[in-house]
Amino acid sequence: MSALRSNRAALLTVAFFFIVFMGLAHFHLSNPSFTNATDDVADVVPAIPEKEVAATTLALDDSASKLIDPPTAATNKPDKPTKTPANKPAEPTDVQVEQPEEPDATLAPATADVSVFRPQQWVFPAVKPDSPEYAPYGHWPFKLPENNKPHWTQPLGKRLCIIDLESRRFDKPGELWSDSMTWNRSSEVHGPSGGTLNHWAYAKIHGYQYYYVKINTYTDRRDSWKKPSVLAKILKKHDTCVFIDSDAMFNHLDLPLEWLMNYWKISPTNNSLALATDPDTQHNRNRVGDLFLNTGFMIMQNNNQTYKMFKEWDECADDGGKYPECVEFRNRKGWQPTDQGGFGTFTRYDYAKDIIELSCDEANGFPESNTGCNGKFIKHVWLGKEDRLVLAVGAVFPGVLLETFHRQFLEEKDTFYTTEDKLVAGG
Repeated sequence: MSALRSNRAALLTVAFFFIVFMGLAHFHLSNPSFTNATDDVADVVPAIPEKEVAATTLALDDSASKLIDPPTAATNKPDKPTKTPANKPAEPTDVQVEQPEEPDATLAPATADVSVFRPQQWVFPAVKPDSPEYAPYGHWPFKLPENNKPHWTQPLGKRLCIIDLESRRFDKPGELWSDSMTWNRSSEVHGPSGGTLNHWAYAKIHGYQYYYVKINTYTDRRDSWKKPSVLAKILKKHDTCVFIDSDAMFNHLDLPLEWLMNYWKISPTNNSLALATDPDTQHNRNRVGDLFLNTGFMIMQNNNQTYKMFKEWDECADDGGKYPECVEFRNRKGWQPTDQGGFGTFTRYDYAKDIIELSCDEANGFPESNTGCNGKFIKHVWLGKEDRLVLAVGAVFPGVLLETFHRQFLEEKDTFYTTEDKLVAGG
């Protein structure tokens, strides 16, 4: 009997401990946040500053354990702690990130008012007239000759002039005197018109005087024979002038002509005229085998020898003149030049000491000609005026610049346009 009581007591004891154990286990499993609250918060709450750590840790007091939620970002309300349900882990709080304000968009050049954008605001002289060297875009410099004191030390401004002579109308679509020249109609863009625009822009950039002269026509010879007589009229108003053909261009718009004259050792004290030789081919040689001098680019000095030379050149092709055989150069015959042929065959030899022959590589031709005349400073595109010259124009007047400067050219016509008749009448 006593043994039975002992067994019953043992069973009751085991049952009691079993019930207590199961109750504790049930309580523990149904409250995971009680023992691991800080770990759970760390897993679901983003990193926050040290000052607010207390809002995300477990806070205990004498009455109960309370879980304080982290404050919600980007609100103006004070933080308010909330209780996490006993049977549900804390859910992550959405954090709003404040985006920085975007700066106001600036006008792109294409939408800006380009009508006031002038050549002299687009390109600036890269060197002074007597700077020791000129390096295009900072590379492959050209240097002034050593042991030669530069003659030109200050910009000439309006004392230097750039001259275009033209007898053709150039008023078809895409040409100089049409309403518009634009790359939107690139097939219409006229190469010689673009070359002329290059001369005007170059003069504007450096402050030179620019002339566009509408010349009259001849009945017995090519109109290019007008050069010596008309150029002499304009030169009298300036110290130095440059004549340049419409198919020739200033290859470096930022390079002052004064620097080039120093580079080529040109001054009114030692010469009257400077011009480049032609490419070394048989058809570019005169009767004695010398290369012609290309009259499509000439630098002229205002001195007596220049005017004497130009008078003889002007009369070269006249009947009964100083050079009777010069009449053969009145008009083209195959490759034979006209005014250039008369000058290069006759006039030049009477003024050899007054003429400087410039390098064909620097002052004539273009790289694609494969003649050794690359036009490093003066590009002269005598072949391919309908395509190659247009490409050269595009290289100096890309995009909206062509139509912008052409419009300004037309607007300023009254400041540079004149005629042969007006020049003759002016004396």
